[in-house]
Amino acid sequence: MGEYDLSAVLDKCKKSAKAGYIIASGQEKNLSKVLSVAKEKVRSALYDFRNSPCYSSEATSLLEGQLSEIEQAFLKLSFAFREDLENLHNNMSKFSITLFGRTMAGKSTLMEILTEGNGETIGKGAQRTTRDVRKYTWNELEITDVPGIGAFEGEDDEQLAFEAAKTADLILFLITDDAPQAAEAECFRRIIALSKPIICVMNVKASIAEGKSIKLVKRDIQKRFDMERLGTIRNQFLKYADQFGQAWTHVPFIYVHLKSAYLAQQESDSELAELFSQISRIEFLKNRVVDQVKIKGMFLRIKTFIDIISSPMLESFENLLNQSQINSAQGRTILAKKRQLNDWKEVFYRDGQAQISSLILKIRSDLNSEIASFAEEHFSDKNADKAWNEFLKQRRIELGCQELLQSIEMSANDKLKEISREITNELKFAVSFADDKALKMDKIVDGKKLWNWSSVILGGGLSVATGIAYLFGSVAAGPLGWAALAVTGIGILGSLFSKSREKKELKARMRLEKCLQDNVSKTCDFLHTQMKKNLDSLISIRIEGLMREMDKINSIIFRLADTQRELAWALNEHFIELNRQIITEAIKLIGAEGLEWHIQSVARIPGNTSLIMLRDGTVFPREQRDELHKMMDEQINFVYDSDNKKVLISRVLGKDINRNQIDIEEKIGVAHVPLNDATPNLINRVRLAQQFSRIQIISQ
Repeated sequence: MGEYDLSAVLDKCKKSAKAGYIIASGQEKNLSKVLSVAKEKVRSALYDFRNSPCYSSEATSLLEGQLSEIEQAFLKLSFAFREDLENLHNNMSKFSITLFGRTMAGKSTLMEILTEGNGETIGKGAQRTTRDVRKYTWNELEITDVPGIGAFEGEDDEQLAFEAAKTADLILFLITDDAPQAAEAECFRRIIALSKPIICVMNVKASIAEGKSIKLVKRDIQKRFDMERLGTIRNQFLKYADQFGQAWTHVPFIYVHLKSAYLAQQESDSELAELFSQISRIEFLKNRVVDQVKIKGMFLRIKTFIDIISSPMLESFENLLNQSQINSAQGRTILAKKRQLNDWKEVFYRDGQAQISSLILKIRSDLNSEIASFAEEHFSDKNADKAWNEFLKQRRIELGCQELLQSIEMSANDKLKEISREITNELKFAVSFADDKALKMDKIVDGKKLWNWSSVILGGGLSVATGIAYLFGSVAAGPLGWAALAVTGIGILGSLFSKSREKKELKARMRLEKCLQDNVSKTCDFLHTQMKKNLDSLISIRIEGLMREMDKINSIIFRLADTQRELAWALNEHFIELNRQIITEAIKLIGAEGLEWHIQSVARIPGNTSLIMLRDGTVFPREQRDELHKMMDEQINFVYDSDNKKVLISRVLGKDINRNQIDIEEKIGVAHVPLNDATPNLINRVRLAQQFSRIQIISQ
């Protein structure tokens, strides 16, 4: 071991790990309580929803299912925090290094070098199984080798690799001196987001042909180590950081030729072995790893425990805020459509009543105009009632009424379908901005699980056709049949030869006319009443029924949005506390204990930036800031506190945003900021400003 002996340092690292576990486990317990409260609120909303009257089974069953999934999501998130922390706790005594790299990048070769193996695993990376995770020890450090990552392997392999990264104290990320690949950069981004310190190992590829002179081998390898060439490749890789809104310039790059390092261990000729070792530059890598552990090992152990909680907490906080805002926007969309529908309903109802009255007036007028001639022909007819009914049938009054009601219903259906399309399109537009992150839960309305609003509006057998059938069934058995009762029994036939025959004929004709007029009046009144009932039924069941369903769905959506928002800010509060604790630990380890008392609060994007809020007039020494930057491997910036939210947000966002363009809605806790074409750097500052201000920042 000699110069690589880390025993004393690793003993201190174990003590640091215990301190980190105490901090993280305390916050995990707080998180469990917060998540439990949120879960109960969703459960209560689900209970109320299940026990309220259902209108459309498709919409309500889908919404109920999504609420159940969200309830379970809170439970799973709580379990995930606990599981990750306990997995880390079980490995308390080990300083853990995880090896990342795509297949054929040289991970197996590096493993053989560190373990002084016989080379049997070299070149077999492509044959490894998804579950093949190797652990071995080098210099008392636990090295974990995982399957290849990126597009070269399957999703299961990649997930396995990142699960291993969660518990790592240090990452060795292997790339080659070929052109950098986007898949590698994406994996690199995810590791940085986990707030993991990285040493990037660039494996220089230079062949060592059998029989080739050692002089030529040395020349070829040294030629490949041209630092200008390697620096260009490094810079090409670092450019990917800009599009991710991250800073990678602090990441050290170590250039090695792993094949010659392996040959150095296998070579029996000590002089040749030394030569291979020198040209491989493997000692630079080993020394850098050892130095990292000696200088920062104690802090890295604490950081691993804290960030196993804080990194997913930040992602969940931001995802919850995002989902809350989307749900609120969806609720407002539905509310606006309800108001629009209500305004339309008032006009539609008045127009419907007017159309019915107009039709009944026409029926009444047409029938009354026929009464005199009918009475003249039938005043002495015993079967006048049958003749009157036949006369009415020929006028097809029922068909006219039915056609009008169907026309009114079709007009309502067309409007409801229009509302359906508008709601569907606007909700899909709203969720197109959703970005699912750490908290894996479905939005209440999303592109894949968007219920069919046409079903909500037109489903459930709510057509007024049954009312129409009832109406005309009643008419056939009712008013039109009253003519028989009115005409029969006039009793004029037995008196046709009396002296007052003309008077009796006139009297009979007038009595028949009076009966028919009464019949027409009662019939039209009945038709008017029944048609109005059908219109009222259409309004109450179909239109107002949809409005009641909108209220019911909105009630759930807004309750969920409130729960998500409350949970988000509760997570943020604990996240801010963790940020302060990790900065405090870092300050102690750089020998600047006491500076933490000048800190008001700390906002943080793990692996990227720590933004320290200072009291007005306080100055954080530049030397200590630089030391803190080296310890944290994050940008260290400062902002002065302010009670004015707009001023505070403006200070964090910087000169890119005009303070006068920031519009804050205090009531709902939202700040509207012009963020069109925002750079990744500005987006990160928005994330930090949200943490400090407790106000969600969205683009105007």
